Amino acid sequence: MNKYLINYKIATVAELIKSFNLGGYDFSSYTEEWWNCDAWVASKVIEANNAGEARYKFITDLIPQVEKCSVVSQCAFRIVANSYFIYKQNNNPDKVIFIYYVRDVGHTGLHFDTQEIEQLPKLDLIPNQKGLFYIMEAANASTFYTRLSMLLASAEGFAGEIRAKNQTRTDQTALENILGSELYKKLYSYGTGLRHKLFHGNIQAHDLFDGLTEQIYDKLRTYLKTQFDIQLEENVVHPQRNFSDNFQYASTFEKLKDEKYLDLKLIEEVFDDDNPKKHETERLIFDGYVESPEDY
Repeated sequence: MNKYLINYKIATVAELIKSFNLGGYDFSSYTEEWWNCDAWVASKVIEANNAGEARYKFITDLIPQVEKCSVVSQCAFRIVANSYFIYKQNNNPDKVIFIYYVRDVGHTGLHFDTQEIEQLPKLDLIPNQKGLFYIMEAANASTFYTRLSMLLASAEGFAGEIRAKNQTRTDQTALENILGSELYKKLYSYGTGLRHKLFHGNIQAHDLFDGLTEQIYDKLRTYLKTQFDIQLEENVVHPQRNFSDNFQYASTFEKLKDEKYLDLKLIEEVFDDDNPKKHETERLIFDGYVESPEDY
């Protein structure tokens, strides 16, 4: 069993004045100027067989602590798309460190030309127009579960409602036709459906939801195409683009000159292209790049 020090950046608008410990994690402001800072750092030593296992344990146990901080602070916290490092504390004579760097790159739009304009009148053929609103809201969403919720609402909006046993309810037959039987069962099966887990406040395993937004959006796009000949460009990377949360990332193993440089902000400065002292900082703290170690 190895020991790994992990420092993980958490984007937030909560301004952390005083460092504290919660659930075994040390939380501190990303910079000393807490009044002008939009991130915290969570730090903890994890015992694990390898770095990948350590990261999984770290994130899994971190999420509930961040949830608490968000509720108490009444502020947004972004757990995904953040920089971090993993440093193996034992059997690491070369002081090799794994670094994952994330930067905001701003949004990139998609063209709206003749083909798109020609699709607009076809939207009037859709009998249940409410689904359109939720597709737009899904595009505006800046977090995974918000987008997922809006895409589910869109599918249910397109399906429409029926009267059954003196009750008005979603037309499940139409909904299954939109989503396909396999995805419908995954989302709506009694007791196990992920849609019900989400809306009934009972998410237990986040990995079960991986890929759902892409799957549902593809089904909605197929529904619009097959039923109403609405041609949405499919050869697009990351459709439903929005103004926020557009990132690039890079990862590397480096040799650290001294453990005193185990500072996430300092390490990030090496990867910041806008930092005029980037190369100077790199020479100060690193002895160079190394290939991925087999036993890290």
